[in-house]
Amino acid sequence: MEKLWDLESLAKLRRRLGLTQRELAKISGVSQSLISKIECGRISPSYEAVRRILQALEMVRAERDAKLLAKDICTRDVICVDVSDTLGKAVNLMRRHGISQLPVLRNGSPVGSISESSIVRKLEGIKSMNVPVGEIMDEAFPMIPEEASLNIVRQLLQEYPAVLLQKDGKITGIVTKADLFKVLESKEEL
Repeated sequence: MEKLWDLESLAKLRRRLGLTQRELAKISGVSQSLISKIECGRISPSYEAVRRILQALEMVRAERDAKLLAKDICTRDVICVDVSDTLGKAVNLMRRHGISQLPVLRNGSPVGSISESSIVRKLEGIKSMNVPVGEIMDEAFPMIPEEASLNIVRQLLQEYPAVLLQKDGKITGIVTKADLFKVLESKEEL
């Protein structure tokens, strides 16, 4: 069943897309006055006017999404562990920051990863929380340029739990499935 659109959220959505009333009016082919009245709740617009406004908002959102790059949706503060850090430290970092995976570094370069899933899979063989992360880590997350498209990120996240972003050989961000879900959630609001 198609979701009914809430006219009261028009102003919020318009602003989030960076549009003025005048710009939305021009794109949708309705008057700025009509948009203002709808946003203030002073008028019940016709089906045709609402359809035109929604189409305009969807078009602007689609154009914006097409221009999104990996760097636009990433988390810049990348929390990492070193190969010599203990499993206990990794688990504490994941718990404290509410994350489910960490890149594993050696001398600042990614050499592996550790995740809640990999820890659970290897739990039987783990004798102590003092075991070095380097002994139980999985393969490193793929690294891509910051300027990579969202399509590339999406394809990689089908195979990996996270993707690292890099610029000039340095890690500049991380994108997880949760970051991609945020983009999808913004699409749902239309």
